[in-house]
Formats: sequence, C-alpha cells, structure tokens
Amino acid sequence: MRIAYVSLSTPLLRKSWSGIPWYSLRELQRRFPDTHVIDTPGADKLVERLAVAERFGAIVRRHWIVSRYYRSVINAELERLQPDVVFGVAAAHKLALIDPKWPFVYAADALHGTIINYYDKYLRMSDRSKTQGEELQRRLLERTDRILLGSRWAADEAVNRYGLPAGRVEVAPMGANLDDDPGFSAPSVSRPLTLLFIGYAWERKGGPLILDIWRALRRRQPDVELHVVGAHPKAAEGLPGITLHGQLNKTDPVDYQRFVELYRQSHFFIMPSRQEAYGIVYCEAAAFGRPVIAKTTGGVETIVADDRTGLLFPTQATPEDYAERILALWNDPQRYQTMCREARLAYEERLNWQSWGAIAQRAIEDVCVDQRAAAL
Repeated sequence: MRIAYVSLSTPLLRKSWSGIPWYSLRELQRRFPDTHVIDTPGADKLVERLAVAERFGAIVRRHWIVSRYYRSVINAELERLQPDVVFGVAAAHKLALIDPKWPFVYAADALHGTIINYYDKYLRMSDRSKTQGEELQRRLLERTDRILLGSRWAADEAVNRYGLPAGRVEVAPMGANLDDDPGFSAPSVSRPLTLLFIGYAWERKGGPLILDIWRALRRRQPDVELHVVGAHPKAAEGLPGITLHGQLNKTDPVDYQRFVELYRQSHFFIMPSRQEAYGIVYCEAAAFGRPVIAKTTGGVETIVADDRTGLLFPTQATPEDYAERILALWNDPQRYQTMCREARLAYEERLNWQSWGAIAQRAIEDVCVDQRAAAL
C-alpha cells in the first residue's frame, strides 16, 4: 500500500513541531514501507517569515492564497505518486483544498476551532482570520475519511463543534518522543523529594505556579529540589534547591544521558500548564514511570489519570493545595511506588508511537476497504 505523507512542518528534522512529524512518519514507514513524504520546505519557510503578522491578529498560514499554493504543489506530487491514501498530520492549511479523489486520513492534537478558542495567544486573532481558518478547516473535514485526534477532549470538541459523525473521529494518543525505551527504574525514596520540569514556554506551562508550589513544599520539607530544563526563568536564578540546566538536545548523546539521569533522579514531573492541547512530555514522564503533576485542562486527562498515574488539579487550586497532595503521596511510599508503576504501564499500553501506529494503520486500511467497496 502506498501512502503519501504530509505534515505541518518537515518530518525530516526531529525538532519539527515537538518531534511529532518525525516520530509519526517513522512509525508509518515501519508499518507501510511504501510511504512517501511530500515536503514543502520553501513554502513553509516563507510562511514562517510572514508569521510576524500574527502579532497584528492575522494568521497567514490559514490564508486562502497560501492554501491554494500548497494545493498546486501537493496535487502535482499526488499525481506523480498515485498513492492509495493521503495521510496528513496537523497540516490542514496544506491539505484543505487538494483534489478530493484521494482517500484521506487526518491526524492532529485538535482542530482549528478548538485551538483558537482555547489558547491565549489567539485572543488577538482578527474575526476575519478566525473565519478563514474555520472555512478551511470545514473544507478539510468535508473530504476527510477518518480523523485521528490525540485526546478525548479534542475528539468530543470536534464532534460537537463541527457536527461530525462519531464514527469518523477516533482518539489516537500520541507517544513519547524517545528513540529507545528507557526502561523502568524505581525512584529512590531515600533522597530528597525532587521535581522535574522540562519545557520552554515557562509562563504558559505554569512556571510561576511551579515556583510557588516549590516554596510551599519547602516550608514543610526544606530539602525539596526543583530541576528546570529548557526554560531559564530569571525568577529562579540563584535560589537554593533549584537547578537550571538550560537546553538539552536529545539527539546529542551527552545531553540525552543527562536527560535520562534527570528523570531517574526525579520523583515527580511537574508542568501545570494553563493550556495544553496534548503534551508529549507527559508521555515521556510515563516512559520513565514518573507521576505527573498537572492541571485538568485540554487533552491532559487522556494522558494522566488522576490519583493513578499522577495528580491533576483544578484551575483554581492554590500552591498549598498542590503541596498538600504531593506530600500526602510522597509520605505514603507504597502508594507512591504503585503510582510510578501505573505511570509506566500507561506508557507501555497507550502512550507510545507503536500504539498510535496501530490505530493509524487500522484507519488507513478501513478507508481503503471503504474506497474499494464504493467503487463496486
């Protein structure tokens, strides 16, 4: 079976869109060796340069002119490839207007209307841009045979917002972006309670709240540690008990080993994001068997089960609320170790790219069967 693969950004670079195109492509190629990438680096680069317009409320990526250009490039490649199925990953603006004759499976963390009404960064988006984006999203959905979304939240939103038949939408959790399974190593409870944060968008991902939680914990247990990777918040500089590690490149063997060591030395992964459509890093925490501390928002509940694989908190929870539950769990070693094992089990059963690939494969095969039946 021949697959044409198109993604939001190039799947040939591991850093593209948190690594999702890279890992999803490799999983599809493992299952369907005759998978071909339709890459559009020139157009992508131009669109990124024009993204400065987002400061003024215009989303260039969803403009009709941009989508028509992508249509011409991608249609030409599809005619050359003659695929059995087109598989798109979060590339609505590239695929919304392509020739509808091709069977089509679309995967994303969430759809346009869900995202723009959720993330603060889209609050200044103009009504015109919102309308254009919605029109393109609906054009895409009209010609999509199967839609795979990362969370139950995103799937329910898609069905309710766009009136999609439930049978066309399926929850397909994405996996941890790790080349090798790190294996499970039970954390040592003999060393100080250690929190780990990995991320760049410090404000959105709850950074200031993390510092307040750490302070609340330190008032009760003075040796609590916090390790921060990626972000470099000035408010945390020089604070005893906090270590800022800067950026770590997982493709660099030295950095990757440091990344692994930080997880193995930690007891909790903490990232109480204000908005999080999915959160690949929560899957990585599960791979190491570390409970997650997060907010109940967006797609997080598909990844983290409260009181089973982590601790989820409502938006209005205070730092003291967080500290109380964290210490109650930490001071019950048997319950804590059980949660670590449950987190690892969630990774083994659901939060890996092989599990995502099984859902994607079934969707592709079902679409092909339906296509053949329709042709009879």
